Amino acid sequence: MDGFNVTREAMGFISQMLLRELSAIVGEECWGVVGGEGTGSVILLLIGARTLRRRPMKNPHLSDLVRRYDSAHSLRIGCPWRIDSPSEVVSGSHMSNANDGPMVRGYKLICGQNITSVSCSGPAFDLTIRFENQHALVIHCAQIDWDYDTCYTFGAPAGYYKVALNGKVSFHAT
Repeated sequence: MDGFNVTREAMGFISQMLLRELSAIVGEECWGVVGGEGTGSVILLLIGARTLRRRPMKNPHLSDLVRRYDSAHSLRIGCPWRIDSPSEVVSGSHMSNANDGPMVRGYKLICGQNITSVSCSGPAFDLTIRFENQHALVIHCAQIDWDYDTCYTFGAPAGYYKVALNGKVSFHAT
């Protein structure tokens, strides 16, 4: 599990499965980032091996790669996040999501980059994902919209993990 750090021992089998799956993305490429106008502050990262979709997605706002391929791993973030360079905050969930705005410009800095490390800290399963270009995606499991308790979902080959407020983790097989 090189490049993967846990700052607090997680409790429970499902939590341990999540940590193991998160460690699997170290060395993988983040080849797609979906977000911008119409999505609020929610973003989706597509990570790892690409699989041709049976039918391409029809959304004209997605890149050709995202429309045609699915990914081995995905990360859908619905809680506060930001993208940092070594010296400044580049973009974040609090910024404008206009397609020519800072949020979308930040996505371009991590798209196409290999992941060099993942840190998951308890008790809430906050994440920091570092990329080869020295940028980092920092995810704080707090909530903006209290009607929706999911901080992020992490998709893996066998299913997806849902990380909710207060560090609650569940697994849903596909």
